[in-house]
Amino acid sequence: MSVFELKMPKLGESVTEGTIGKWLKQPGEKVEKYDLLVEVQTDKVNTEIPSPVAGTLKAVNVKEGDTVPIGALLATFDTADESASSQAPAPAARPANSASPSAAPSASPTPAPQQPSSQPAPSPRTAAPSPAPASAPTPSPVATAPSPGSSSSSVVEQSSNGDIRATPVVRRLAAEHGVDLDRVQGTGLNGRVTRQDVEQYVAQLQSAPQQRQAPRAAAAAQTAQPEMPQPMAGDETMALSPMRKAIANAMVTSKTTIPHAAAMMEIDWTNVAKFRDSVRDSFKAREGFELTYLPFAIKAVTIALRRHPMVNAKWTDQGILKVRAINLGIAISLGDEGLVVPVIKNADDLSITGIARAVRDLATRARNKKLTLPDFDGGTFTVNNGGTLGTYLSYPIVNPGQAAIMTTEAIGKRVVALDDDTIGIRTMGNVVMSFDHRVMDGATAAAFLRDVKAWIQGVDPANVALS
Repeated sequence: MSVFELKMPKLGESVTEGTIGKWLKQPGEKVEKYDLLVEVQTDKVNTEIPSPVAGTLKAVNVKEGDTVPIGALLATFDTADESASSQAPAPAARPANSASPSAAPSASPTPAPQQPSSQPAPSPRTAAPSPAPASAPTPSPVATAPSPGSSSSSVVEQSSNGDIRATPVVRRLAAEHGVDLDRVQGTGLNGRVTRQDVEQYVAQLQSAPQQRQAPRAAAAAQTAQPEMPQPMAGDETMALSPMRKAIANAMVTSKTTIPHAAAMMEIDWTNVAKFRDSVRDSFKAREGFELTYLPFAIKAVTIALRRHPMVNAKWTDQGILKVRAINLGIAISLGDEGLVVPVIKNADDLSITGIARAVRDLATRARNKKLTLPDFDGGTFTVNNGGTLGTYLSYPIVNPGQAAIMTTEAIGKRVVALDDDTIGIRTMGNVVMSFDHRVMDGATAAAFLRDVKAWIQGVDPANVALS
């Protein structure tokens, strides 16, 4: 009889942790190899992990609802297979009904795990490392002050613990200054070490040799927590779902690491509106759903991206990476639950009808929780369609790992001045693009939107190829 340890498997390229949804087997039960053992929720999908061995489930180490990093011990088995060892690789999880966050993308702060465990370096797309140890000491500038000969911009310390709750950006900042994160007192959610914590710690270390430990400086070293409002009658605290945590983390990462800028352009959709009216009935009879404005916007984006490769690029530490493939993330709302951004691969190869089918498929599977991990991989640019809810102007947030996102606003009839100085009623709508100002400047963004506008306004109702 030997003991086998089941650890949290890696469930996708950018997934660094999982939340236990439900144990399908209980301690003491006999388990056959490949029996479904436990449901796990991630920021991308919900999965069911099969048992890698046959035997008896000895103990469950993580309770339902707890979130643990990849590699955390989930359960132990008594097994007759002497070759089974605690170091055997964890089985690959089988995708089940699933859903994921985005944009903004994509893009994924969770409760502390029950069991301490080692964790691989976080993926750049999902910033959710393991928790900081509760015993992490308060920074001591005097004890760890750099030598007088050391650089004022680099404080050298020995790193001893990688299991600290901090985003990849904070880890990179700490590495640049040689700071050991387990010496930094985290002030973020659940003890997370924030960028401000690291900056304050470095400032303390650098000021120690100059004996600038006045009471005001000491007070500044501790980041004050904002005063939480007192709950009132009827207030309700909602637990954060893995999707909402991932969305929050991705948005914070985006806004703190990407210098955002935006551009807006008004587009005359009249020709597209006339074409849609002319094919409305035949398209619905053939495809089973309405032809919307969105496939035309996506088609225009694919053409403009080919002309402006910098918009389809991404920022890296080695330089700007221009990506050849045009894989468009499509933001799909799931109501109050959140939103997901699955990807249409090689969208530039598709016709308008092909794009419409792809959007319909992703939206249907997203709302039925049938998306899988590959549906979220490889996005290079994101298109949002907030105008379906009537927005006139919005300011989307760039999905981390991409350089830009464009949203189409509400499209409707307006009174406008025409080129011949007459007044006319036209079908108008705005498009807004947010972009990473490190990758491109405003002129590039404006030129991209100009080409999107030119293609849409140039649609000839008498000569449009749907397929």
